[in-house]
Amino acid sequence: MTKPALLTGITPWLASLALAATASNAAANVVAYGGDTQAPREPAPRRLEGRFGMLLGGSEVGDADGFSLGFATGLGYRIGDITLRGLIDYYRVGDGGDDAMQRRGHATRVGGAIRYSLLSTHDENRARGGVGLDVWGELGIGIEHVAWREGGVLDRPSGEFAVGFELDGRGERRNSRRRHGGYYLAFRTHAGQGPEMNVPAVCGGPCTRATKPSRLDTSMFFEFGLHVGR
Repeated sequence: MTKPALLTGITPWLASLALAATASNAAANVVAYGGDTQAPREPAPRRLEGRFGMLLGGSEVGDADGFSLGFATGLGYRIGDITLRGLIDYYRVGDGGDDAMQRRGHATRVGGAIRYSLLSTHDENRARGGVGLDVWGELGIGIEHVAWREGGVLDRPSGEFAVGFELDGRGERRNSRRRHGGYYLAFRTHAGQGPEMNVPAVCGGPCTRATKPSRLDTSMFFEFGLHVGR
């Protein structure tokens, strides 16, 4: 009588242990199955874009600085939030309109830049198109070629910094690509080493020590225009 009683007490315990083991195996199978069938991550969205705009601001080449107007074009390839761009700018250089002896010329700047999207309201996974906002910052380098109307040229390296935003309208997504176009506005600064001038150290205003003029030339522009691509 004690043996059946002992079996009677052990049987529910063994059944509970078997049930727990079965549940554990089933959970492991579910995890393994989910890991095997997990969808791969989609690659970062890519697109090609072209830009054409106008430059409005002021240019500086040595002691010749004044109002400047010009054009800007660019071609870029974007991967996710990063865009690699090639740039060509053409703009006026020279003295302001109030100077008695005005020096006039034009500058052509060819360079490259890397742009990073700081804020974007687009949903790349959305199949249908829409309109979004993109805010970005950009750093670049290039070569500036200055040609004076009276004769003479100046070639120098040039750095660039820009911030801007754009409104981006996008069409429906087809074959992982979609057409896009819109308007953009940016503030750009070009910086280059100015020509050395043989002048004495002076005080251009109240100062404690006379110095020669700075050789860092900075040209600042508002750039606005259109962008298109796919």
